[in-house]
Amino acid sequence: MAVLPLLLCRTAVLESPVVLNQQLRTLATASAALLLSSSSRARNADEGRAVLGRWLPGAAAAGAAAIVGTMAALFAGSFDVKGDVPPTSTAPATGGDLDEQAAALKKLHEWLISQGADLSKVEIKPSQAGPGAGFGISSKVAASSRRPGAPWWSWVWPLRGLHAEPQYEPTTLASFPLDAAITVRTACNDPQVGQQFSWMLDKHLLDERTAVMVYLLIERLRGNESRFAPWIHALPRTFDVPIVYTDQELAELRGTALHRATATVVKRLRETWSRLEAPLVAVARELGLPAPRWEDWVWSYCVFWSRGQSLPVPESGSASSALVGHSSNGNDKIPIQILEGLVPGLDFCNHRLTPSPQCWWEVVTPERPKAGVEPGAPASSSSSCSPGCPGSATTITTAYPHSSGPTVRLQLHLGAHLRAGEEVYISYGDKSNEELLMLYGFALEDNPHDHLMLFCPLPPRAEWDDVMYARMELLQAYGLRPQFFLPHPDQATSASGTAKRGKAGASQTSSRKAGGSAAISAVTAADTSAALDADSDAAGPAPPLDLPAEVLDTLEVFVLNFQELSVRSKALQAVMEERRAARAAGSPQAAMSQHSPVLDLAVLRSRYERMITAELRHYLQALGLRMATLTTFIRLLEVKITELEGSEGTGLLEEDERLLQSFGNSTATARSSTAVSGASSGATRELQKSGDHGQRESRLRAALVYRMGQKRLARAWLVRAKGELRNLLALMRDMQSRQDFLERNQQQ
Repeated sequence: MAVLPLLLCRTAVLESPVVLNQQLRTLATASAALLLSSSSRARNADEGRAVLGRWLPGAAAAGAAAIVGTMAALFAGSFDVKGDVPPTSTAPATGGDLDEQAAALKKLHEWLISQGADLSKVEIKPSQAGPGAGFGISSKVAASSRRPGAPWWSWVWPLRGLHAEPQYEPTTLASFPLDAAITVRTACNDPQVGQQFSWMLDKHLLDERTAVMVYLLIERLRGNESRFAPWIHALPRTFDVPIVYTDQELAELRGTALHRATATVVKRLRETWSRLEAPLVAVARELGLPAPRWEDWVWSYCVFWSRGQSLPVPESGSASSALVGHSSNGNDKIPIQILEGLVPGLDFCNHRLTPSPQCWWEVVTPERPKAGVEPGAPASSSSSCSPGCPGSATTITTAYPHSSGPTVRLQLHLGAHLRAGEEVYISYGDKSNEELLMLYGFALEDNPHDHLMLFCPLPPRAEWDDVMYARMELLQAYGLRPQFFLPHPDQATSASGTAKRGKAGASQTSSRKAGGSAAISAVTAADTSAALDADSDAAGPAPPLDLPAEVLDTLEVFVLNFQELSVRSKALQAVMEERRAARAAGSPQAAMSQHSPVLDLAVLRSRYERMITAELRHYLQALGLRMATLTTFIRLLEVKITELEGSEGTGLLEEDERLLQSFGNSTATARSSTAVSGASSGATRELQKSGDHGQRESRLRAALVYRMGQKRLARAWLVRAKGELRNLLALMRDMQSRQDFLERNQQQ
């Protein structure tokens, strides 16, 4: 087996290009810890204290790895990884033969039991979520979890609440031993290749994620000789993610950020495979296995990113209890180790957005023996649980006999009820359709977590002048990038409403002085009239536009002139010096506020008639900068809509809506698709000719739902931005008239 290290040394097979980032492990651990501390909240119904317990499954930092990271690779030359990826289930590997499918599920069930899983209350069977959902986990028994708050009889006997209530354990539906998971530990403990994996990890030739993917590939090549063969046989053979789309299917994403991101991901995948192929072929030859192919690598990659988890393994007890203890005592060290990998069995849990999913999962480690407890006595799991789990109708008091080490437990949310035969769902998190489609191969209609990515086009670096360098330096100092993500404008308004009300009365300091005449002159009359075209006849005032602070800061950097950029840079340097001095002195530091002026048009309109000339002049300058910013924002939106709906895109939103309505009928789909674009009609003709009609239809529908959401978001923001610009121009005219009036009176 010495051939593997030698090949790696000679060819530099898995140096930093394979590792998505030089600091991958640090980022993975840090991001996972932050994820756990921010998104894992719960209450203990008996003690009334906050605990952390809702684990969003998924490979740590994967949600944005394919989207945000790809965008970063496009614009900054790197491939950052952050987010979280939960498991999913796509088309089962057993094909359409029901007998073969049943046999595969039976072997999978027997294998999971042999590995120490507890499946007495659940079973894995074809999902009820619809076509393409593959296998899912269903409950074999009726189960429920106690609701939060006082019991119904507390008003009859209020003093009963003063007595100690019994401690309730979360209602556990299933458990899966961590020893049966595929992690970096599994690879390093393999009797044939474990030493080589340990050496490569020690030399930083492999990161943990790539190690899991490579080991999964080797296990697939082992076939029936693999320890994980029953599980691997039940996995999908194909996926519906864009990286495996045909050219005609990928054309259905033209004009979207995902279309460009897919090309970048595929390119990097091929670069990685070019480095992996030779040593993997040598390993396979030495093990007597068939030579790995490109398709095997893509399969392994898709399995990991769609079904992987970040597994928070505590030193003792449940992971939620460990985090609660950390938050209560304030220690800097969190007694949790993050392992990234795949948990056979748990990975078949499907996602549901509405109604709310019934379950969550967490890692529980047998508690260390306490004083007075005999060694070997069964340790109970922690009473801490997720928002859905403190207590249940049935108290769980016995430890699982199969597991002597950490287990991953599937638990009911508090107040959840399950009927016998009902499928069990978990949440993949607040994923946009961009993430869902890139990582899992499906998209949700009317997804409330959808967002629109806009980027500020930059000239080639060789053409940058001093002003452009100053813009990029200021952007970097702000910690921003020339792209941003926009939720629906209504969601942005509700999210920023409270903060905006708190800042509305704040006075503007001279350090925040706006661009003035130079910024105003950047917007010509033609620009303004072009921005107010089709929507200018809308009746009544437009609803307010609340752009996130980072969007305003980013856009303003691109409309400031060189002098104004210098003023902003000096002001920022002064603020950073003050913060460094405060940090050195141990003084508390306030959160960094946005750098763009806080302008509430409604507030300004209500009081501009009481302003003096100096105030009017100041706010007119600030509004001039805001007008330039809004006009730039409108231009970016117009470009985005042209990319999505123009000749280089996929047609109008209305045509997509008609196509989606008729998608159930392949003939109607072909007719509607022809009206949309040549790419769509070609893809639909290929769908009709293909024997795998269901899979291709599923891909086309997911692409259609995703691009429709992008078009709707772009249109919604454009309408809102144009309305805001109309309101702003009307206010500026009134304020200018008021200033002229006051100046004439002063002259008289």
